[in-house]
Amino acid sequence: MNTVTKNKNAPLKLIIIGGGYAGLSALITMRKQAPDAEITLIDPRPYHLIITRLHETVCHPLDSIRVPYSLLAKRFNFIHKQQAIQFDEDLITAWDSNKTIQIGEESLPFDYLLISTGSLPIQSENEPDVYDLNAICQQSFAIILEQFIASKDANEKIINIVGAGPTGIQFAFEIAHVLLACHVKFRLNLIEGSDTLMRAFPVAIGRYIEKRLFEKQITVLKSQFYKGKQGHDILLENSHSGDKSALASDLTLLLLGKKPELLLHANSSGQVVLGRKVLTHIFTAGDCSYYDDFGSNVMTSQSALRKGKAAANNIFREAGILRFCLPYMHREIGYLISLGPDDAVGWIGSRNAIISGIPAFKAKEIIEAQYDLLLKGFNSYVI
Repeated sequence: MNTVTKNKNAPLKLIIIGGGYAGLSALITMRKQAPDAEITLIDPRPYHLIITRLHETVCHPLDSIRVPYSLLAKRFNFIHKQQAIQFDEDLITAWDSNKTIQIGEESLPFDYLLISTGSLPIQSENEPDVYDLNAICQQSFAIILEQFIASKDANEKIINIVGAGPTGIQFAFEIAHVLLACHVKFRLNLIEGSDTLMRAFPVAIGRYIEKRLFEKQITVLKSQFYKGKQGHDILLENSHSGDKSALASDLTLLLLGKKPELLLHANSSGQVVLGRKVLTHIFTAGDCSYYDDFGSNVMTSQSALRKGKAAANNIFREAGILRFCLPYMHREIGYLISLGPDDAVGWIGSRNAIISGIPAFKAKEIIEAQYDLLLKGFNSYVI
């Protein structure tokens, strides 16, 4: 029987903090490796959000990308504690010493702990008709857009998206598709703080996106920093000259990215390192982790999934007879950005292997379907 126990009678106790891509990847991997393990998942939400498909909520209900933990708990036999946990390095050290996490009046002992809290959206001040990433994750943007179209007068509708990263670009194309289909007179601006669109990606990808943006009547404003909202205008500042300007805005999306609340240093096996001490019973994975050596630390769902899987496998090995871990060696194998229905762009295999149009769109659909299968218990990830 494929099982791991700390002794002959007691099954392995695993606690996972954070039920995002890394946390669920680790949980599913560990459940397969150790069917008798007692797994507890701690996450403040009642559901897992498939964040890579967030742009689809422009046209579809938010519930379409929410997967209740209650459903996953039945499928993968774990306990979900809906609880937010605030912690720092001192508390992690205490957890390591006591092998216990305290949640209110409840003490949760563990043999191994995985911290996979991911990253949090960069929040903005609460302004009328302004939605940041946190708000979009909690409200159905399809309803917001529908009400926006219906409530405004017949004049040109002005929408500004601040942040021209992959999320901002995907939202821009989805919104443009809806507005064009509804025959709405609109002006859609995509505001970027740098001089170059998608500067971290191959040049060919940026060029393809800019071409498609022009075709969809989406204006790109570069070298502009968002400085707040005043009345019906948003305030911008040129990143070079410092010149300030105001831009009319009926609806504003602030997609400024995400950052980890606490970034944890880990060795190449995923074990947390505090000072110079390796915490052999505490692992980390996902956006909140930075691994030593050669594996990818890019903040993508792809890296989060592979880190979660690697951490679970190393917990399995550490708890076994041989007690050895293997280094996490995953390198990014591609990245695709949706540009509305039937269009996408990115690279697969090599950053020089650019793919676009319908083939890229289909490839992205396959990747999303692969993750859907994982959540149903079918792991098709071979690398």
